[in-house]
Amino acid sequence: MITQEFVQQYSETNFMFITYPQPNGQVAVVIPCGDVNDAIKDVPEGVEYKIVDSVDIDNDYFNAYEFDAETGSKVNIEKAKAIHLDKFRSARSPKLQKLDIDFMKAVEANDEAKKSEIVAAKQALRDVTLTPLPDDLAGIKATWPDILN
Repeated sequence: MITQEFVQQYSETNFMFITYPQPNGQVAVVIPCGDVNDAIKDVPEGVEYKIVDSVDIDNDYFNAYEFDAETGSKVNIEKAKAIHLDKFRSARSPKLQKLDIDFMKAVEANDEAKKSEIVAAKQALRDVTLTPLPDDLAGIKATWPDILN
């Protein structure tokens, strides 16, 4: 994993990185052990690449980054949104599981009011994936529905 500390440490010493597109569209980052020119051999033959002096990639959204011929990498906002929605789904899963158990207890107790309350809560959790997300990574990361806390 490329940490911000790693990037900052090596960027300050004029360390260079090589980026290139992978077949799946994601960016690949080569971190040379020495001279960047010696590491170019690690780029697949015939693939466009960019030598850059820094790589600003958020590891939590790494799969949203694509190769960019000018800057080396850029975030695909639609992919970042999809990754963030998956984070919503992961956070809501245990909450839905608990509500499933609570619902079964309400069924056993024949508690219609509790069942209705749980149905509404489960629907609210399902609806978190309908939350509008901004068109920038910082805004996406800052968006978190209260129901998931």
